[in-house]
Amino acid sequence: MPGKQNPSAKPYVIVIAGYVGSGKSTIAANLSRMLEDAPVLIFDHYEKYVEWPQDINQWMRDGADPNQIHIPKLKEDLLSLLKGIPIADPLNGKRIIPSKYILLEEPSGRGRQEIRETIDLVVYIDVPQDVCLTRLVERVMDMEVWNSKGTFEGESKEELVRQLDAVASWINQYRRARSMYMLGSGMALQKADIIVNGMKTIEEITTDVLTAIKDKKGTLV
Repeated sequence: MPGKQNPSAKPYVIVIAGYVGSGKSTIAANLSRMLEDAPVLIFDHYEKYVEWPQDINQWMRDGADPNQIHIPKLKEDLLSLLKGIPIADPLNGKRIIPSKYILLEEPSGRGRQEIRETIDLVVYIDVPQDVCLTRLVERVMDMEVWNSKGTFEGESKEELVRQLDAVASWINQYRRARSMYMLGSGMALQKADIIVNGMKTIEEITTDVLTAIKDKKGTLV
């Protein structure tokens, strides 16, 4: 039955890594459905619990060692699921039920020592940076309107200003964090168990990941 575990079997932890905007959340959600509603832990949902290095700029100049990023709450939740204990999503409070597979969106892959020993497989979603950036801009704009009409004509001034402000805010944030994204992504890529072409369809990517799990684990059961 879905979600039923062999008490003696350790849940299989799969990390989904990739550059910001590579589609990690979408892929993790699709994999979750294919793996009997496997729980998904999302790095960004733990934002308020992240303990960053005191001097971010110096940290990035020194190579952005992911071991200097600590998220005790994420480690605690992951260990709870490994022990078969339900947790609550820190962002929305949704109850997360343990299962024989655990999916973890972790930008550093195996980079952070505090969770490294729990990880069984690291999947890197490889997408060109220009595609990632385009996707990120699309997230903060109402592209459905433009795609349907080929113009934003008719949108209220207030709505257009809101969207432009959102895009400008994101661009400003990206400029500051670009080095961190690139360094973390590069480290995750180097230590990944499988590199998947992120330009494939979600279904194709999911199939590639499921095949990799079966090859390494020996089974999907």
